[in-house]
Amino acid sequence: MQKPLTDFPTGSVVRIAGIDGGRQARSRMLAMGMTPGCPVTVLAGGPTGCRVRVRGSEVVLCCGLAGKIMAVADDSDEGPRCNCCSGPRARAI
Repeated sequence: MQKPLTDFPTGSVVRIAGIDGGRQARSRMLAMGMTPGCPVTVLAGGPTGCRVRVRGSEVVLCCGLAGKIMAVADDSDEGPRCNCCSGPRARAI
């Protein structure tokens, strides 16, 4: 089930399912490497924002942007899978 990144607890490994936002928000997220199917580790989260690890980098997102990123649990069959991450199950590094 897709839900906003802000709804996942600290320590969760999720995959980005999509970005619910305008052109500028999507562009900003894609520039940071947050593409659909990409695995992300939630390092700290909550309603005020999130700190995540994506593609080996730590990124801090305000609640507005984090709430626009829709994600699914990494072990879910729902949503896209990352093409660029190696291994049978892509993991956030």
